[in-house]
Amino acid sequence: MSDTNSNSIHEGSQDVIRPISAVSSEPSVKPRNDSLLGVFYGIGMNVNNVIGSGIVTTPGIVWNAVKSPGIVILLWLIGGIVSMSGSLTYVELGAIHKISGGETKYLQTAYPNPKLLMSYLFSCMFVLVIRPGLLCAVIQTGAQYFWYTIKGHRFSDDINNTSENGWNLPFSPFWFIKFLAILLLLIITVYHMLSNRWAALINQGLAIIKLTTYSIIALAGLYRLCQNTDTSRANWKAPLNGNTDITTYSSTTILSIMFTYNGWNNLNYSLDEFRNPEKKLILSNSISVAIVTIMYLLVNVAFISVVPAPLIVDNDKIDETIAAEFFSQLFGGNKSITRFFTFLVVLSVMGTAAVDVWSGSRVIVAAAKSDFFPKYSQELRNWNERFNTPINALLAQFVWCSFLMIIVGGSFSISTFVLFSNLASYSYWIFYFATGIGLLLIRKRNKNNKRKLQLEKDDEELNRNNDRGNNNNNIKLLSKLEEKIFKVPLPIAGIFIISGFFILTFSFAVNVKCPKDNPNCDQIYLGHIRAQKLSPVLLSYGFLFVSLLCWYFFYYWWDTRKKQREAAIMRIDTGHDSMDSEIN
Repeated sequence: MSDTNSNSIHEGSQDVIRPISAVSSEPSVKPRNDSLLGVFYGIGMNVNNVIGSGIVTTPGIVWNAVKSPGIVILLWLIGGIVSMSGSLTYVELGAIHKISGGETKYLQTAYPNPKLLMSYLFSCMFVLVIRPGLLCAVIQTGAQYFWYTIKGHRFSDDINNTSENGWNLPFSPFWFIKFLAILLLLIITVYHMLSNRWAALINQGLAIIKLTTYSIIALAGLYRLCQNTDTSRANWKAPLNGNTDITTYSSTTILSIMFTYNGWNNLNYSLDEFRNPEKKLILSNSISVAIVTIMYLLVNVAFISVVPAPLIVDNDKIDETIAAEFFSQLFGGNKSITRFFTFLVVLSVMGTAAVDVWSGSRVIVAAAKSDFFPKYSQELRNWNERFNTPINALLAQFVWCSFLMIIVGGSFSISTFVLFSNLASYSYWIFYFATGIGLLLIRKRNKNNKRKLQLEKDDEELNRNNDRGNNNNNIKLLSKLEEKIFKVPLPIAGIFIISGFFILTFSFAVNVKCPKDNPNCDQIYLGHIRAQKLSPVLLSYGFLFVSLLCWYFFYYWWDTRKKQREAAIMRIDTGHDSMDSEIN
């Protein structure tokens, strides 16, 4: 079990010291009791973090792929079940460790050898791929809805050739959207640079707008469903009559849904600020995931009840701004009202991006404190004294995300949102799966040792109390012996692990077909489309390989060389001391 102060984990008869990881958010001073988080605050924080841009983008992608409204709802329900199983699995891991750090700490415990490889890989992928990928996907969504607000139609309608990458497309709308996304990111970054206090106030306001807007969508959709309009009846007439090709449900569809549910593990990154984590975390995690699942189901029901199916399912161009089409249909095509509510979606998405900007910069600072960035760690971990903000980390994050959106986002023909959301989601699930397996390893490794050590400790205290005749203390200690750390039922942990294995393997199965404007395409064309759809998965493993190289050269090899040099210097100093003694 981890010790909060020394970060040591008892294994057998040895104490294995774990270095604080790059993405650990452990505070240098433990928070006061009056600043610790409770259940309701944890629920609110989790719900606000999970409900982001995906719910106004992904439903159009999923509906376009599977065609069937009933299967759409079923897939979203399965996504909620998987997220719930993951959140409960992480409750046990949080109860075991009782400190912040999330997967970083859990992977350190589960896979200490070779030389904390898994923990380092997660840290590297989290800093360079997962967090920036999430931010790029979110801010791209904001730019697309902003385009709809200005133009009154989705930006993909102005792209004639969807099989070309960005470098072969005209500036507008493809590159215009890119630079608009970068501009939105710059605005968010600047106000986070200038003031933490004002940034918090702005982010809270954007969060209120987000929850209000999404609630309006859900309630309006339910109202239309109850009205039983022509569109609603037509869409729900054959709820299970959809695409029967199993590969349709792979890759983009599943990863997009899991991207939308991403964030259910956020509280595990701040357990130091949580009141009685082993008792409260289970309530915060389970209730928040249940709320999010219900909200997502209601929003999808709303979209299906209001938006005519042919606009989504019969279109080769996937609708990533389905909320705008929803408002257009809801208000009878009134462009002014539609643009107003679409702009509210823009603000909602910016609220999600703002949370990612804030947390992402703190991740970079924590990484720099562990010398994660050779040569630049000193600059990145510094806070500006005047503004009391991590300006260098915020600026580095902006530059890296801009680079990814322009260079990586412009090199593939699939949409930027799909590229980055699937890249981040798949990369995350590599470590979700490893963490789930790690829980079983931790259980097996520590089961006997923990029980033996606890019994020995409590027996000693019981004997001391018996000598003093303190029966009240004896009763308390006996009750304490019966208490157990929360253990997620094995079937629930199994759902999480099996889901991870399924996502990681089945994502290689992609559905490709000739577009309507080129029905007789050849195998070369289909191969190109298949490669484009697999690009997020392949990029994920590419970055993972780069992370492996970084671990070897910057951590394993460099650290080994450093210790060898230090040992050599000590031997030389010892030799000099011996010679001086002989001379004297």
